[in-house]
Amino acid sequence: MSRDSRCVALVTGANLGSGWPGGTRSYVLGLARFLVRDGLRVVFVSNGHVEDAPSECEIRAVREVYQPSSVRFQRDLRGWVTSENMRGIDLFHFQRADDLAAFDRKAAFPVAVCTLHGDATRGIRRRYGVPFAWAYARREARVLPLFRAIIVVDPRTAQVYQGRFPSLSDRIVVIPNAIDDAWFAAAAPSDGPSSREGPALLLFAGRLSIEKRVDRIIQAIRNSPDLKDATLLIAGSGREEARLRALADGCTVQFLGNVAPSELLALYRRADALVLASEFEGCPTVVIEALAAGCPVVALAGSGVEPLFESGDSLLAQDERDLPRALRSAIRVRRQGPPVRRPWTHAWSRVGPQILEQYRRVWRQGTE
Repeated sequence: MSRDSRCVALVTGANLGSGWPGGTRSYVLGLARFLVRDGLRVVFVSNGHVEDAPSECEIRAVREVYQPSSVRFQRDLRGWVTSENMRGIDLFHFQRADDLAAFDRKAAFPVAVCTLHGDATRGIRRRYGVPFAWAYARREARVLPLFRAIIVVDPRTAQVYQGRFPSLSDRIVVIPNAIDDAWFAAAAPSDGPSSREGPALLLFAGRLSIEKRVDRIIQAIRNSPDLKDATLLIAGSGREEARLRALADGCTVQFLGNVAPSELLALYRRADALVLASEFEGCPTVVIEALAAGCPVVALAGSGVEPLFESGDSLLAQDERDLPRALRSAIRVRRQGPPVRRPWTHAWSRVGPQILEQYRRVWRQGTE
């Protein structure tokens, strides 16, 4: 039964089309499903069409067709901000801090919270260079104090932002990413180890951008005699795809493009391991999904995924040169056991109430 009928707007410039890779898409859709179940009304303030959202949600798109440029999305968002479009919304939940700048100097400035999915300045610097990162950092510093609550998805990002903005430390709270409870039921692994034999089947799932360093995964497989017969499945798309295809020449690499959640679940069940070689991560949804399906995960130590592993040191590569060793360990775990720990604490039934409590704290502050 409904406990609160207020309305939350989820604001994002991410592509919310079906099958598009990216943790932000999974996050806002999963959060929307939780909020609707809890009785709140949900509005998507989106960049183009929204697919797979609960039927109860309202879509107030900033633009009809997805535009990959964040600058253009923010320009259009600035024009979207009118009393009519903001009507009935009690709280705006942003997924990128600088999107709030579109509301600057508006008469009806919103009650707002933000989720930081990692250190955005670092990610922008890596993808687009120092000038873009500098411009973002300036906007972020201007708007971040305007948020009533700042949710970060991992402890390391919390430390970064508490150091960068010490005056905002009391607003920063760590609440991890999550996946639907239904995923745990659908992804339930068998009790025993995999019965797979033969060459290893490895999986990367996510956006093909430079900081993900999928090239390091290809090189690790190419340079390891024990893995020369392995197949790497790459589920996702992005700017790096053409370069990765050229690099993969001579290796058994299959580029699958964007895949639907049901297809991705089947891949987790088939694969010996999900492999990440990212320089940095927040709290990757794909890691939670893979572990929930019983699929071991290999990642680089220091990339930020450690909180998701209870005792997975053998699956953490100390550096790129250690990737083959970690991959061989993951294959043994998959085929011989013991089973990986399922991350129950990262179900929306556990995580959603923590976000809802931040909303209610903000609303209580407004009445004091």
